[in-house]
Amino acid sequence: MRTIDTHAHIVPQDCLELLPEQLDTRTLVGNMTDVDVRLKEMDQSGIEVQALSGFLALLNKDVATARQFNDSLARVVAAHPDRFVGLALAPMAEPEKAPAELDRAVNELGMVGVGIASNINGMNLDAKELGPFYAKVQELDIPIFIHPANVLGQDRLADWYLSNFIGNVTDTAVAAASIIFGGVFQEFPGLKIYLAHGGGSCPYIRGRWDHGWQAHETGSKITKPPSEYMRLFYFDALTHSAQTLQYLVESFGHDKVMLGSDYPFDMGDIDQVGHISGVDFLTDAQKEDVMGETAAKLFKI
Repeated sequence: MRTIDTHAHIVPQDCLELLPEQLDTRTLVGNMTDVDVRLKEMDQSGIEVQALSGFLALLNKDVATARQFNDSLARVVAAHPDRFVGLALAPMAEPEKAPAELDRAVNELGMVGVGIASNINGMNLDAKELGPFYAKVQELDIPIFIHPANVLGQDRLADWYLSNFIGNVTDTAVAAASIIFGGVFQEFPGLKIYLAHGGGSCPYIRGRWDHGWQAHETGSKITKPPSEYMRLFYFDALTHSAQTLQYLVESFGHDKVMLGSDYPFDMGDIDQVGHISGVDFLTDAQKEDVMGETAAKLFKI
């Protein structure tokens, strides 16, 4: 069985200069830059392949930042092609330049997907400016990984690390709702999108979305209940709860859930292989899908 971690962050050593400030190493349980340490810890946790995506501080930047990161990430992957695949960084602060950089990253550098934030510097993901980006992603037939960043409500979530505990999962729900109600899936039906942290809070409020869509005039032009579009998403398995993971699997299918550790952060789960292996609501074949086979098909590896 091949295990593929779909949610793993990296800052290549030669990209540290791109960060606006030093990494807060208090939140790290692994190493963001040292590939040798990463490989050792992957071996210890039973991870064969990581799909590497950029650190949050690198999201929503300009094309120069994206090009430097993508070039550096491609070198990391090329040095260990059996252990890593790369998710491109798109210059979403300059969305008009994103299609060309994404085309380069996939067709010249070999990236297998793209990572973006749950909002583009405060702009929701159904913004018309993002249409050419979605069109290019659909043309390239690669997945989009959406990770929360610049989360809403930070003025009220400053204490107790609530910006992570509540802000992250809520901003992911806003991203999913914007894509659904904003008609992104309807306009680009070939998109393959996976959400961090088990989809945030959106899987658990989809009934409310369906009721509201039927009961209240929202202005949305979607033609099916929101939950029908939600079934198009993929999710990582990072729920921190076997019961929550079971709900996610039963709601959307085991073939829409993939291993994702959030390496190297302390809010991740470095023993996802062990935790998924231990649940009793998945068959052995289904566990193989969750731990690698679905990701292999999505990334075409």
